[in-house]
Amino acid sequence: MGNAKAIKNIGIKEFEQLFKEYYTGLCFFALRYTEDKEAAEEIVQDVFYTLWEKRKKITIKTSVKSYIHIAVRNKCLQKINHLKVKQKYLKAVNEQDKISTIRPDDNLIYNESIEIFNEALSKLPEKCRTIFKMSRFEGLKYKEIAFELSISVKTVEAYITKALKHFRRYFSEYA
Repeated sequence: MGNAKAIKNIGIKEFEQLFKEYYTGLCFFALRYTEDKEAAEEIVQDVFYTLWEKRKKITIKTSVKSYIHIAVRNKCLQKINHLKVKQKYLKAVNEQDKISTIRPDDNLIYNESIEIFNEALSKLPEKCRTIFKMSRFEGLKYKEIAFELSISVKTVEAYITKALKHFRRYFSEYA
């Protein structure tokens, strides 16, 4: 199953064989990044699930083996980045708690801001919203988003620019 074009027409039996052939090795590969067996297995399973779901649309320019390894590596890096963002957030929250006291209306303002943001986010076109979430919530780089969605980096940039303009306009109405 080295032929990238064959993935579009792969049947369930061949896909199961592909899974069995690479699963264990990919789990060990992912484990080097995550240092967490369950996370490594989840990442590999997710990559195979995505490969199966998107097999008809996906464009693989390398071998299937290389593609799967790159996808696993990218998912591992995403997970690492996500954990770093989470840790930074928790550290910032802890620091903020130490230096300030919350006024009674702070929670109200925060909750209203979140509502406005979620409302603005929901009004973005689906693809634009997906790309924005991948960039801002999952911490993916434009190149990684382009690779995962099989689009150009310029297209990703255009969608992010569109989303940011949308948010600026939306929030200016509430200022």
